[in-house]
Amino acid sequence: MIDRVRVTIAFRADASLEIGSGHVMRCLTLADALQAQGAQCHFLCREHPGHLCELIEARGYPVHRLPQEARDTNTAVTSVTEPKLDHAHWLGASWDEDAAACLPLLAELAPAWLVVDHYALDHRWERAVLDGLSGSRPRLLVIDDLADRHHIADLLLDQNLGRQVEDYRGLVPEGCQVLAGPRYALLRPEFREWREASLSRRAREPGLRRLLINLGGVDKDNVTGQVLDALITCDLPADLQISVVMGASAPWRESVAAQAAAMPCPTEVVVNVSDMARRMAEADLAIGAAGSTSWERCCLGVPSIIVEIADNQAGIVAAVVKAGAGIAPSGLHTSCFVRSIDNAVAKAVERSRLKTMSDAASELCDGDGVPRVVQALISKGITVRPALSDDAENVWRWRNDGVSTAFYLSQEKTKFSDHLAWFESALASPERDLLIVEIGRKPAAHVRFDRCLETKGTAEVSIYLNPDLRGQGLGAPILRAACNFAFEKGLNLILAQVHIENTASLKIFTRAGFKQISINGSFKSLEMERSTFPRVDVNVPKGAT
Repeated sequence: MIDRVRVTIAFRADASLEIGSGHVMRCLTLADALQAQGAQCHFLCREHPGHLCELIEARGYPVHRLPQEARDTNTAVTSVTEPKLDHAHWLGASWDEDAAACLPLLAELAPAWLVVDHYALDHRWERAVLDGLSGSRPRLLVIDDLADRHHIADLLLDQNLGRQVEDYRGLVPEGCQVLAGPRYALLRPEFREWREASLSRRAREPGLRRLLINLGGVDKDNVTGQVLDALITCDLPADLQISVVMGASAPWRESVAAQAAAMPCPTEVVVNVSDMARRMAEADLAIGAAGSTSWERCCLGVPSIIVEIADNQAGIVAAVVKAGAGIAPSGLHTSCFVRSIDNAVAKAVERSRLKTMSDAASELCDGDGVPRVVQALISKGITVRPALSDDAENVWRWRNDGVSTAFYLSQEKTKFSDHLAWFESALASPERDLLIVEIGRKPAAHVRFDRCLETKGTAEVSIYLNPDLRGQGLGAPILRAACNFAFEKGLNLILAQVHIENTASLKIFTRAGFKQISINGSFKSLEMERSTFPRVDVNVPKGAT
């Protein structure tokens, strides 16, 4: 029996009263998508005040807890000669103490990918950890918003509007793929699911009747309270309803609830909601923080009064306002904040202004960022190598799988002795290229190219996918990786014959970029040319080409 391929992915991210919840929440969104692809996800989190370890565990993920040190974390820097990151105090330890605590955990997990979403970690922590795992070095995905420090990542995600790949030039290795902009925003599937209904409703029912307020999962400075104070003096629509959403660890919940009860219009305060997309879709206007929720509002076309509640959000506020998707009040924590909220609301109640902001917001983010990031992870995690004699048994099992044989000319299963003789012969043939595609160092597929003797540079391709990986969207990236290998070896044209009823296989070839050229009986003929093939970044062991 073949073991199910289970790739382990480790996340290093923290939540706290100071950090907020956004880093952990977007990592959870990515973990959900990776788990749906068959991965096992683990979290390494420090137990800061306001941590979310229980929430992560409730979502079904193991949490490896790093203890909160009982000391002033501002002094927890290894050497005064080393550069101190602006957010170093967020870590609760020095970077090398944190690396030393994570190393044995990661060594045991042996992850294929390590995902780091932490402003207090840079290339020094990354190198210490990856060098310490030299025997099973994982690939590294860094999730960032700042572009203010060096990384040694294989993949870097910065989902913020206005961020350009060039912003990370010199901060990451040349081979690092940078995913920049809200098209890669890590939004939960519910936002994509509510997008169409939300945009349609705004087109049908313009006007301000429902106002949503959400200023982060923690809101340690009680910005929510300041906003409610400001709204009391605003000229609000008579039938306005206000909904305030807060996190369970928000320290000002009771105070905000008391303010809500005294508001001149119906105002509810709800905590730890599980239907945020629906609530945003039903809101005509949102007053929100300029964190990750900015892209949730944009996906649903929600016009926003966007509040900068942290210094690192200034760029997001400026970009959203410049795009026409939001209005920014000024002077948080100052006396002019009330007036600026009043001015912002006065502008937002105009129906034409609401529609303009909604249209602009919906153009910034379509909600498909997670699948794009997952595909990038999969592609980066794929290795292509020539097949070896030891691969014969796996290929035989995959070839004899019932789903595969259903569309063969002969549906009889092949004896292993016959297959082994053919496999050894095929390995020795100069007219055949037998490849093994691996994901996370585990075999995922066999791809064979049979060269056409009469047409130099042309070959016909066949693929056997590990049955345990079916239904996970891996077929197309695996096939693209193998074709990339074949084109690099000199092929100019790759042909394929696929049974017309084999819809799963047809989908794989189509998604990989093959074009149909004819139908011959029960088979469709497809092709892909080297000149039109978009090259992909594929790992190839040294000497394999």
